[in-house]
Amino acid sequence: MNLTTPIWNESCVCTAIEDFVYDVCFGQMNDQQFKQSLTALYDAFQHFYSEQLHYAEPIQYFIQCKQWIDYFLNGQPASQILNFDMQQVQTLCCVLSQYRNDYWNDLNCFIKQENQNRKSLHQYLNKLITHYSELLFVRVDLGYLKEQQVYISIEDVQQHLKILRNRIANQDGCFFGLQGYAWASEQGVDKGYHCHLLLIYDPSKRQSDWYLADQVGKLWQSITGNLGWYFNCNTTEHKQQFEINGCLGVGHIHCRRPVEVNNALNAAMYLVNPEKYAQHLRVKLPRMRSFGTGQFEVHWRRGVAQTLQQCGF
Repeated sequence: MNLTTPIWNESCVCTAIEDFVYDVCFGQMNDQQFKQSLTALYDAFQHFYSEQLHYAEPIQYFIQCKQWIDYFLNGQPASQILNFDMQQVQTLCCVLSQYRNDYWNDLNCFIKQENQNRKSLHQYLNKLITHYSELLFVRVDLGYLKEQQVYISIEDVQQHLKILRNRIANQDGCFFGLQGYAWASEQGVDKGYHCHLLLIYDPSKRQSDWYLADQVGKLWQSITGNLGWYFNCNTTEHKQQFEINGCLGVGHIHCRRPVEVNNALNAAMYLVNPEKYAQHLRVKLPRMRSFGTGQFEVHWRRGVAQTLQQCGF
């Protein structure tokens, strides 16, 4: 992360703060490097900080550090951080270093939650695959254009995803014929806030997986006011890369063919990968979820009880 970059956005500031706190705890940093990084991050964070948001553990320690900085500055500009004496620097380092004791617990909690999400997604998909003889798996990645991320807050992300999920629930337009879905919100260094979306259609009603993914992507662009981007995982070129290696898990899936089913499940599990700690959300709204699926037990789906019995529920 280039801390001299004049244009910040909420996502990259939070990611940079997490990296900074980690480096203080586990890396090597001299006093001058510490003060320079702290000055840039303190100044940037001022523009995005909100008491209404829930921040990841390392950022909470940074907020404690920020309170000490406010006290030390006593109304002076952030540039005065560069003139902090050794005792002030040690005080701030001490506050941030407390995260060292929480890091492994933080990581283990993430892994535990992802494994729970993984189990939930696998059970949901297993019900659908048991229930239907054929399904059409569509994957789309949704995010924001890099040059537009400066305008995007976590509140915007929540609102955009809420609109998208409402459209999915209505099953109209590009969601007609939908039998199931799953989504996962993440936060990357370069991509910023983004969402992995899995859509599962009835292939008797929908055949063109590339077209469906493209239409969902264009809907996302409309929802975000053209601030969004999308990646279509169902293009011919993309599918050929996986088909060559025998691991194609999107497109038309025959649910009585074990290899196709296994590939589809493996592809879907990318949404809930416990090894993707670097992609976790650093900031959330209260009660905000970062993962979800549709419901299998719905009134319009016939023969649900029999399928649940077959799946051992």
